[in-house]
Amino acid sequence: MNNQIKKKIKVGLIIDEFFGGANTAFGGYGFLARRLIAKYLPNDEFQVDVLLGKGKKYFLAEEYNVDNIKAYRLPKKRWFAKKWLKKQNYDLYLSIELTFNYVLENELDRNKKLILWIQDPRPQYEWDEISTVKIFPETNYYDQKIYDLVHQLYVEKRVRFISQANFLNKKAIDLYKLDSNTPIKLFHNPIEIDYNFELLNHPKKNMIIFLGRIESVKRGWLFCEIARKMPEYEFYMLGQTFRESDKNSVIMSQYENIKNLHFAGHVDGIEKENFLKDAKILVNTSIHEALPISFLEALSYGTLLVSNRNPENLTKKFGYYVGDVLGDGFEKVDDYIFGIQQLLQDEMKRESLAQEAINYVKSNHNINDFTINMRKLIKNELNIN
Repeated sequence: MNNQIKKKIKVGLIIDEFFGGANTAFGGYGFLARRLIAKYLPNDEFQVDVLLGKGKKYFLAEEYNVDNIKAYRLPKKRWFAKKWLKKQNYDLYLSIELTFNYVLENELDRNKKLILWIQDPRPQYEWDEISTVKIFPETNYYDQKIYDLVHQLYVEKRVRFISQANFLNKKAIDLYKLDSNTPIKLFHNPIEIDYNFELLNHPKKNMIIFLGRIESVKRGWLFCEIARKMPEYEFYMLGQTFRESDKNSVIMSQYENIKNLHFAGHVDGIEKENFLKDAKILVNTSIHEALPISFLEALSYGTLLVSNRNPENLTKKFGYYVGDVLGDGFEKVDDYIFGIQQLLQDEMKRESLAQEAINYVKSNHNINDFTINMRKLIKNELNIN
């Protein structure tokens, strides 16, 4: 009998935030990394390590254990980072976009491949649009060195592109300077779906929610303005500030005395699920979005969308699309209000649309399809049958 233990496929997940784990921010990329990829991809065949970039220690990697997954910050000195990566010997790297280049720059093996999961590519023209917000400008993190590195990997045939939504592909082609016919495989983001939730058995409340980090690009002040003008509904802002929190907090503090507006802070787990179950509408006021996981989570509970963003036509299909809203957006507050009223004036229609939304998410964004397809993709890249 052969008692030899089969070596696991070792995947290095490159990400700069891990949804609060290892003292990182709470954001969509980190949620996808921690609550979905790192939770469901590992099995008897696959090991996933989270690589958070450069640490503060010169010679040693910083190691964390988050949900029984190992997360690392690499040594600050490049020679030791290279040595550490050589010892770890990852079979393949997976990144959610690519927000830093430290890991790949220090990988000495030129045969190692990267699967780059396109989530929210931002060419300069996207930043030009974001910069129209004046009340509190978003910090611009455009980084040509990172995009040049991806292009170089592309030239070397070391990167496989997958995309959470087809409408993002042109932006990725522009950002990374890819050929227009570059193959990009559609690869839906998964979410955890509550298959026990029955819309007909859970009457929704006159509740409207905002779900996301409170920062400039999200323009949470518009949600507050909407609440002020719609006192007949309860509005809940779910999320907290993280980057430049002092400036964000000053802006949001002027809305604290609106009686029907509630600041719940960061919510997670059952608490977040209950908000999603109870709410009739998720309002999104961001000047920029890709296809946020919050949209998918809301739709999975039949919570409809009102937004000025329409990724993959989901807002039009399962809610009300306000249209483009640039700048600070105050002049468009009544347009969001009109959209909310349109969805709430016909309960039978709203419930029918809500059920369609639930069915759509179950068919396209389930965990089972994700795990099967991602494991298959990784094996294909490594030429493993």
